[in-house]
Amino acid sequence: MNNLSRTKVRRWTTLLALLFIVAAGLITALATIEPDLLNPLHHRRDDVFLVTGFLIAAILSGSLLFPMYLEPKEDNTDDYEPEVTPELPYAGTDIEPLAKHPLVGYHSSADERDAILDRLRNATIIMIHRQTGISTDDASTRVRRGEWTENTTAAWFLGETPAPRSARFYARISDSLAFRHGARETISEIVTYEQRHNDTEANAP
Repeated sequence: MNNLSRTKVRRWTTLLALLFIVAAGLITALATIEPDLLNPLHHRRDDVFLVTGFLIAAILSGSLLFPMYLEPKEDNTDDYEPEVTPELPYAGTDIEPLAKHPLVGYHSSADERDAILDRLRNATIIMIHRQTGISTDDASTRVRRGEWTENTTAAWFLGETPAPRSARFYARISDSLAFRHGARETISEIVTYEQRHNDTEANAP
């Protein structure tokens, strides 16, 4: 099922769940205020129908809340906050506007996302070249293979490594969310990489 179909299914599921909830609320209110109005709906097995209706509403509502409360944990969450972007000391001149945008890439077109991806990839290659002294070609190879970081999301976003669980989760909801997640993780990892190497140089004898 493509992303457009998933989006349509989710919208219809949302609508049906809301309709069931509203209908259940109205019936409950009528039964409390004016029970006689529900006489035409009486059936010898109306208790079964009522329970079934509430179960359907609960299941549909639960399917909407599932992604909000059961978001998978990142494969590598050691010592960094994914949604917190600190100051950008060196690499920030090119990606600082992206880091300060909380919805980076979310409402962008395909061309705009490609431009963001290229900007982050180029910033990473230049950063690795500057910090390690290797050639830009070797730095590009590291990025492509995901060998520059232990953050699986950043490695996948800029390279050719398999998508981690969190990226696959967001992709099931929408490509926009998956891109935003990958971009923010990558920006955070670029900052972490830069600061880690700067601290190492500062502490060197």
